[in-house]
Amino acid sequence: KNSIDFDDFSSVSQVIIDQIEKGHLFPDDAQKKAAHLLSKLQSVLEKYDNSLLVNYFKKQEALEEKLTKETAISQTKGNEEGKLEKDKDFSLSYRKASDNLQEPFHLEFKIPRGLYIFGDVGTGKSMLMDIFYSQIPSCVKKRRVHFHQFMHDVHERIHAIKQKDLREKGRNFHIDTAEVNNPVVRAAKILSGEVSLLCFDEFQVTDIADALILKQLFAILFQYGTVVVATSNRPPSDLYEGGINRSYFLPSISQLERHCIVHELHSMVDYRKLLSKGMDSFFIVLKPQEQTSPQIDKTYQILLNGANEKIITLSVRFKRSLVVKCAHSNGLVAKFDFEELCRRDIGAADYQAIADYFQIVIIENIPRMTLKQHDEARRFITLIDELYEKKCALMCSAYYASENLFLARCEDTVPTATGEKTDKEFWIDVAQTNDNIINEIAGVRELKFAFRRASSRICEMCSKRWWDQALKKS
Repeated sequence: KNSIDFDDFSSVSQVIIDQIEKGHLFPDDAQKKAAHLLSKLQSVLEKYDNSLLVNYFKKQEALEEKLTKETAISQTKGNEEGKLEKDKDFSLSYRKASDNLQEPFHLEFKIPRGLYIFGDVGTGKSMLMDIFYSQIPSCVKKRRVHFHQFMHDVHERIHAIKQKDLREKGRNFHIDTAEVNNPVVRAAKILSGEVSLLCFDEFQVTDIADALILKQLFAILFQYGTVVVATSNRPPSDLYEGGINRSYFLPSISQLERHCIVHELHSMVDYRKLLSKGMDSFFIVLKPQEQTSPQIDKTYQILLNGANEKIITLSVRFKRSLVVKCAHSNGLVAKFDFEELCRRDIGAADYQAIADYFQIVIIENIPRMTLKQHDEARRFITLIDELYEKKCALMCSAYYASENLFLARCEDTVPTATGEKTDKEFWIDVAQTNDNIINEIAGVRELKFAFRRASSRICEMCSKRWWDQALKKS
């Protein structure tokens, strides 16, 4: 069945060639190389399903649980019978990382190596992964998700498992450190049963909590045969660089490099900016004394099309809600001020709700952001990522051009031990030795990369070409 389904799909390389011939893409050797690797993985996935592994480990766990109980009973009787002997026939066996996409699982089961593509902003990483994902038929258990959304889903799964344990087993259960009762491990096992192929866009690690979760999560996903394809602005070796207790995350990097081919998309062209002509129509640079833009007001009224402006309450995860004060009743457009979106205690889940409901989003009075405004900047970048993921059109008013919205330094200075001044992020909790700052935290480092990505995406989302697509969809 899988082979028949795949006959109706093209390789990533062929899709790229077709798009170039139609004039929809520019020829790019770096993209062709990445497309070739994705095409090889495509062919490997034709007959791949990790269900055999998942079912095997489920049976193994059931057997282990049974024998553990028998062992406990035996020990109370003063003997050592009933010890579990692990089945060696299904032990994973991997070769060293190479360009071969196949890895042997004993003699019968082969687990494909995934692909980790990193490179500069706007070079086509997300586009290539989207093409790859679209050419994998639905008979393959697959999921494509932005990394923000994926981590929210993981946190929700962990929370649900903890709540279930609390209801059924009481508070004392939480002090049980056995792996079989670990909520992260259990969530990972459930996820591995749902997907054989997991595609991440914009892979990044910015805090120790996510780093520790990912360490356990990847260990299970790879053990259970889930194939990972990811895009990122950084190679695995640079993930969570400078982060607190980074040593705990290093095994995850080794796992990624072992289970995924790491490929740099070495292109120097930001195609979002190259293709985004006409951006000035939807990105308005305000004069210092201006508080609003007549062009935005006019565009908003046109989009309302005579309908009354409405207050809409959106449902957000974890039984929360978000009030949108200026919106079209049918979900076409919503208008916000920067302050109500990025200077309040809201985050990715709220932005996902906005992106899911509205096709066009207008944001007014965007200031310039430096690393000192890291909370505001991180929220704004997350908002842009969520809107981009849902293909929302964007209109903005700001006091600087899009390429100058972010200043990747801190405006303040602090004396060092030698008396010199530095612009290190002293206003944030960073690793220190002998009172000297030795590194920026991972969140600040990632923010510098995210500045460039957000600027590139704003450029594309405010372009006439992007708006045409959004209005056609509406």
